[in-house]
Amino acid sequence: MVHIVMMAFNATMLTMGRRLDAFPGEPSRGQRRYPWGEWADGGTWEIRRAEDYDVVTENMRVNLHMKADSLSAKVRTRKFDDGQGEGLIFQFFDLKEAEKPGKAAEEHSDGTDAATELLYQDALDIYERARREVTIERKDGRRQRYAANRFKQQIDRAYAEHRLVAAIGRIVSRRTEGFGHLEEAERPDLMVETLVLNTGKPYHRLFPATTVQSARERMAQYAARHLHRLAVAQKQKAHPARCPREVSWPNSLIQ
Repeated sequence: MVHIVMMAFNATMLTMGRRLDAFPGEPSRGQRRYPWGEWADGGTWEIRRAEDYDVVTENMRVNLHMKADSLSAKVRTRKFDDGQGEGLIFQFFDLKEAEKPGKAAEEHSDGTDAATELLYQDALDIYERARREVTIERKDGRRQRYAANRFKQQIDRAYAEHRLVAAIGRIVSRRTEGFGHLEEAERPDLMVETLVLNTGKPYHRLFPATTVQSARERMAQYAARHLHRLAVAQKQKAHPARCPREVSWPNSLIQ
């Protein structure tokens, strides 16, 4: 009898349970492991979302560029959507290969550099936000939503022609009518100069010193004309709990 009880106890111990990656119905907390050793072999690879990676495709593109940086290499990428889903085509190559004539132009020629892609998305974002959140006065005295259509046409065309950084540089080189509308609305956070000066973005390094200087000077002039609003923004940054956020000022202007 004791022998039977011990056998039952041992069987119970052997089938106590197993560890699951996540609770049923919840996403797994584990991160997908990518075969970087294969992907970075210099060949051309195609990966698909939900099959080879789970994150947003633009985030995966950034992952590829970050991995290339860690390997002291370069990577070129191209996004696709063939009706069966979206994904990326990419190829790693070493820095010596990247320095060959024509290779840098080839890398950027398809508009797939991650920093340039992010710059385009951020430029579209300030256009859309201005259209939703800013109004301007019409000739008859009434107000209408501000749609910077010329700005959008410029960046769309420049992005398609793979010269977005240069186009934004030309926009920043002089004070535009759009800048005036956004200044009247006191929305420096929606000015393209703010994109140029954002050192937290990877595309900041793409702008030449002359473009950065032009943007810095114009925004300094703007801040000087709106010192009362700058003071409020500085208080909000120093004491966010005590000062409700009423002013949208980019951090590059708040010292």
